[in-house]
Amino acid sequence: RIYPAAFHSNENLLVCAPTGAGKTNIAMLAVLQEIGKNLKYGVLQKNDFKIVYVAPMKALAAEMTAAFGRRLKGLGMVVKEVTGDMQLSKKELEETQMI
Repeated sequence: RIYPAAFHSNENLLVCAPTGAGKTNIAMLAVLQEIGKNLKYGVLQKNDFKIVYVAPMKALAAEMTAAFGRRLKGLGMVVKEVTGDMQLSKKELEETQMI
C-alpha cells in the first residue's frame, strides 16, 4: 500500500517502522518520483528542484547523505549534508539537488 503513496502521489507520508524495515527505500521512491517529474527529453533538469531529507540525528544524517549520494551518483545528482554546525555556501546549495 505504501508504493502508490510514495511513488505516484504528492501526499505527505508519515512512515513509522522499526529499524531495518525499509524506511529509506520508501524515501527513495519519493525521491525517484521527483526526479521523474524533472526529466525533460531524457535529461534531468538539475536546477529546477531541491529534495530535502530530514534526519533526527547528525550521525544518521551523515549515513543517509552517503547512502543517497551513492545511489543517485549515476544520475549526476549531488547530495550534501547540512547540520547545525555544518553549512553550505550559496554556490554549493545551488549545485546540490538533495540536502
